[in-house]
Amino acid sequence: MANTSFAQTWDFLKADTTDANKTYPRQIFGQTKVHFGGHFSTGVDGLEEVERNYFSALELRVGWKGYGRKKWHKLFGYPNYGLGLYQATFFPEANILGSPSAVYGFFNAPFRRYKKWSLMYDLGVGLAYDFFGYDPKNNPDQTAIGSEFNVYFTVSVEGEFKISPRIDGTLGLLFTHFSNGRTRTPNKGVNLYGLNAGIKYNFNTYIPKKGSQFVEKKKDPRLKYIDHTFDEFKPFWEYYAFVAGGWNTSPYDIEDRDLYYGVATIGLDVARHYSYKGKYGIGIDVFRDGSLVEEYKSDYPNGVPNSKLWYAGIHFSHELLIHRITLVTQVGVPFAYVKGRGGWYARVGGRYDFTRKMFAHVALKTPGGFIADFVEWGIGFRMYGKNKDPRM
Repeated sequence: MANTSFAQTWDFLKADTTDANKTYPRQIFGQTKVHFGGHFSTGVDGLEEVERNYFSALELRVGWKGYGRKKWHKLFGYPNYGLGLYQATFFPEANILGSPSAVYGFFNAPFRRYKKWSLMYDLGVGLAYDFFGYDPKNNPDQTAIGSEFNVYFTVSVEGEFKISPRIDGTLGLLFTHFSNGRTRTPNKGVNLYGLNAGIKYNFNTYIPKKGSQFVEKKKDPRLKYIDHTFDEFKPFWEYYAFVAGGWNTSPYDIEDRDLYYGVATIGLDVARHYSYKGKYGIGIDVFRDGSLVEEYKSDYPNGVPNSKLWYAGIHFSHELLIHRITLVTQVGVPFAYVKGRGGWYARVGGRYDFTRKMFAHVALKTPGGFIADFVEWGIGFRMYGKNKDPRM
């Protein structure tokens, strides 16, 4: 067996099916979901009326069925993925929070498939808008969230079942979160819980650039899953670094709407790929957080030294690999005490592989709990250790 590297594993998982002489069709679906549920309390007196009431929401989705055209589809149990629109209504409709909308991407895959139904998990991330953000003059009682635009995140566990040859139904439990990552104070966030129910319509398959491959009306258009054989995985090491920047606002001053601080991160990591789907690792972070000047200004009345805005830490990580996207979760501890930041920190985010060696990095860093500290926007580069070719 010849020695190979992560590059060959990357090519292997990103490739189409092994039959290069066959054109594989694609299949899209349309889906509508309705949500119904309640609010977790933010502790804001001005929002008590909204939080005592229920909320409702509507989703419209267009997605692709991952039936095995790509090898990675099998690793995740043949998932669905695509884009969606979201519209919520908070009651009473005349309220100080607004009724948010969102544009997002979603990933839907099975925990387990049974004969007549499947138990699925569903993740969605995107941009929300139509909030009435806090304003000291025009909206002073809404001190939960300070921005009109926020991150939309939703997760649900749901059952999916076949209704007819073209229609599937879903029913599940959901949690939805809105936050701005402290790009605007206040940022307590808005959190929802409830039920969702949906109807999915499976369209005819099509071949890009070659028109549609039509299916008879009475025939089930769902494509059969393509099986793939994966050889025993050979673990290997990866080494990467990234640099990121961003901004945040004061954790205390919600009146000054033009007060921003610059933030930056340098990360150095080593990770062990333990399967085709995941890796764990350890790394060093170096942070510069301009907002730390507010923590130390009482200690340094003549000006906070620049050294107090820098700190470093060590983190442990797990990363889930979904095609070109990596979902990152990390927990770390600073090497020295940092005033106002607690004894540990976390990072949750994603990366997108442009090439084998270069990736984009977006993550939320939180201090000593799960209140946002800042959002990192960056770019990274990787190297990898040699190993046996996992295809042999």
